[in-house]
Amino acid sequence: MDAIESVGTYLARLLPGANADSLRRLGHGAQEKAFRRRDVLRPRGGQLPPFVVLDGHVITRRVAETGQVRAALIAGPGYLGGLRSISDPDGDAFYELVALTDGTWATWDPGYVRGLALKDAGLAVGLLDLSADFAMVLNVRLDERSFQNARQRMAAILTRYGTVIFDTPHPVAQRADLAAMIGTGRVMMYRALRGLEADGLIERQHGGGINILDAERLAGLVTVAPPDGAPDL
Repeated sequence: MDAIESVGTYLARLLPGANADSLRRLGHGAQEKAFRRRDVLRPRGGQLPPFVVLDGHVITRRVAETGQVRAALIAGPGYLGGLRSISDPDGDAFYELVALTDGTWATWDPGYVRGLALKDAGLAVGLLDLSADFAMVLNVRLDERSFQNARQRMAAILTRYGTVIFDTPHPVAQRADLAAMIGTGRVMMYRALRGLEADGLIERQHGGGINILDAERLAGLVTVAPPDGAPDL
């Protein structure tokens, strides 16, 4: 079993411009908590505090008034999110955060992080850069939903997450999560999967896994590619 990296190790990698004292204070101020598969780590409406995933995978999703589930991204170890709360701690969160696996995360009080950032320009710029990365990810997701059909969106998700999330002996995400990621209901999701399988691009497994048989052809279906340098989320 792989060892879980410490909060400090992730922070040093994510915020290389922050001074050592800020990183030390962030490390000491982190509240680490374990979570279980399918736990709602933060419900919709409750502002998501600054956090970093130490182990496991989480998904940000939103349940529409119609009951349909929409998801923005899947994040694994080393992802730092909840940055909006640093500037707007009392704002409402549009998405809920749900655990896809057992794992561990660390959280901070937004005011505490803001206080450190006001004294350390390197930390502030690092947080700004991470926030800009998140905005880029959401823009790419919007482009995918606007300009690609369900089959193409499926290809994009499997190209992005396939080998880590779905093409494993024990899939991290369920197929219901896959429907949420491509923004369709289960019927359309299964139709897209059957089509890709009929074309020899993937193979579904009884345990819920999806084997990628032809990654190059699968990626060729994607018409909205992320810009160069975009974060891989």
